[in-house]
Amino acid sequence: METRRLGNSDLELTVIGLGCWLMGKSDWHDVDDAESVRAIHAALDGGINWLDTAEAYGGGHSEELIGRVVAERGRDKVIVATKVWAGNLTAEGVPAALDKSLRRLDTEYVDLYQIHWPSSDIPLNETMEALAKVQQEGKIRHIGVSNFSVEQLREALQYGPIVSSQPPYSLFFRYIEKRGVPFCREHNIGILPYSPMAQGLLTGKFTRDWRPPSDDNRRSNLLFQEPTYGVALDEVEVVRQIGAKYGKTPAQTAIRWMVQQPGLTSAIVGARNEAQVKDNLGAADWELAPEDVAALSAAGDKVMATLPEGNEEVNMWDWS
Repeated sequence: METRRLGNSDLELTVIGLGCWLMGKSDWHDVDDAESVRAIHAALDGGINWLDTAEAYGGGHSEELIGRVVAERGRDKVIVATKVWAGNLTAEGVPAALDKSLRRLDTEYVDLYQIHWPSSDIPLNETMEALAKVQQEGKIRHIGVSNFSVEQLREALQYGPIVSSQPPYSLFFRYIEKRGVPFCREHNIGILPYSPMAQGLLTGKFTRDWRPPSDDNRRSNLLFQEPTYGVALDEVEVVRQIGAKYGKTPAQTAIRWMVQQPGLTSAIVGARNEAQVKDNLGAADWELAPEDVAALSAAGDKVMATLPEGNEEVNMWDWS
């Protein structure tokens, strides 16, 4: 699989990475540990070389499953990225949280350690200093951030180097294109978009009468609210039609669109089982024609037109 350099780091990431939020189980339905482990193996067997997780995914459960697989396959065979939660961003909290992640991951170091969400209470310079210290100790190789606005990215760079930004981004959720992507390209920060399939919307498997269960995180997702949801389902049919020209599924087509966007390093794609991983791998090693990229973008524009105007935040969820 094609690889790309992550920002100014020495990490070469495949253009698709495996997102392991699902494997934490706490925010999702019908997730089985044995299936999750098989999914991780299938991703690595299929050419994916990096895994993205977080201490917050099931209270570390996702990290534990990854640790089992990495121990079996060999630490040098897998690039591991994890995240520290917003409540653990103090000078004492960062190393304590990292040590717990390292134990769960069964490793002595993390390749990419990311701030999961910015904190409104803990000064960013304190967090960056703590991250620099554990980096000097050899416990992490590189520092990244997730869910940061352009202003927060700019502030972080005042206190030290960051190699990556992980925002929500998909054909249907494209706020970062206006300011986030240009800023990251200017400062050589790799972009690792999560939810490139819009939390499943772009798989083409949802129906108009489907609604997320009460404990499913998609219940608060802006894309699953009307009128956005109905428009998105209409535009998925455009994705389906374009993908059919290449013999590809809507999911493969949506991921491919993402991979071909300027400035992006690797799309973080989640999966709950081996079959989904294998389907997602079909997004690699082919090209959408420029006119089809444009047609897909136009379909996405129609969905974006239903979302709040002028929103430059990175949050897909309405928790009010």
